[in-house]
Amino acid sequence: MMASLEKWQRVVDLMTQLLGATAGYVVEYNEKLGFRAALTSQNPENPSPKVSGKPQSLDANLYCRRVVGSKSAFYEPNASNKPEVVEDGYISYFGVPLMWPNGVVFGTLCVFDTKATAYENTLQELMEVFRDLIEADLRLYEQYEIMRNLSMTDPLTGMSNRAGFELLAQQKIRIAKRYHHNIGIIFIDLDDMKHWNDDYGHAAGDAALRAVAKAITDSIREVDICGRIGGDEFAVLGYVRNRGDLTTIITRVRNALDHAKLTVPTSKSPIRETPKISSGASVFFDPLDKSLEDMMAIADLEMYRDKKSRRK
Repeated sequence: MMASLEKWQRVVDLMTQLLGATAGYVVEYNEKLGFRAALTSQNPENPSPKVSGKPQSLDANLYCRRVVGSKSAFYEPNASNKPEVVEDGYISYFGVPLMWPNGVVFGTLCVFDTKATAYENTLQELMEVFRDLIEADLRLYEQYEIMRNLSMTDPLTGMSNRAGFELLAQQKIRIAKRYHHNIGIIFIDLDDMKHWNDDYGHAAGDAALRAVAKAITDSIREVDICGRIGGDEFAVLGYVRNRGDLTTIITRVRNALDHAKLTVPTSKSPIRETPKISSGASVFFDPLDKSLEDMMAIADLEMYRDKKSRRK
C-alpha cells in the first residue's frame, strides 16, 4: 500500500489546493476505535500537517460521523452561527465517503476551512473524482488480499498452507529473537491415511484431515500459529517455556479427536472410529541459532519416531 499512500497524499494535497481549503484529510473509520487521520494535506495553512495516529472517539468528528452514518456526501459551507458544531476553528466542511468494494465504509475524504466557502458544483464533482481514485486503490488492495489469502491458505482445511505457515513462522522467530523467547514446534501426522481413503473413500479421508485440522485449531493458544504443510502433515509453532507447553497442546488435540464424530454420507461403510495421530515436539531455547528449516526437520524427525513406536 506504500505506493498507494504516496498517490493518496498527492490527491489530498491537490484537492486542498484546488478547493482553497485550510486542510484536507483522508480519515479512516473503525466502528470500535473511532476516527483516525490517515493522511493530511501538507499545505502551509494546515495547522496540523502531522498525523498523530491516535484515533478520535466515535462521538468526535461530527461531520465525518455524519458522512459515515449516511454513506453520502455532506457539505457545510458556513457553520459560524452553529457554535455547537465548530471544532478547532473550522466553520466549513465538505466530505465524501470512501467505501470498500463490499459496501463497508473505509472512511472519508474531506476538507476543512476556517472561513466560509461556496464550492461550485464542478468542484464538488471534482471531489468525487478524487474519491474514485482512492476507491480504485481500495478495490485493488482487496483483490490483492484475496489472492494473497488464496495462495497462503489450504482450501480443504482453511488453515495456512506450507507457504503461509512458513511466512508466519519467520515473523514469529524474528520476534522471538528480539525478545528472547523460546520457540516450540509440533509436527502432527494423520495415521493410516491410506486406510481412510481405501476403506471409506476419499471423502472420508478429507473428513479425517478436516477433523485433525479442527482439533489443532481448537487446541492451540491465540499466540500460536498452525498450518497443513503436506498431504497428511500439520505443524504448530509458538512461544513456549518448556516442552510441557507442547505436550499440553498435543494432549488437547488427541482428546478432541477422541470425541470427533465423522459423518460422511458417501462413505463405503459406516465410520466407527476416530482419526489417530502421531506427533513430534521440539523446543528451541534462546538464543535461537537454527533456521526454520532445521527446526522443522528436527520436529519432523520426532514425529516419525513417535509413528514408528506406535507401529510396534
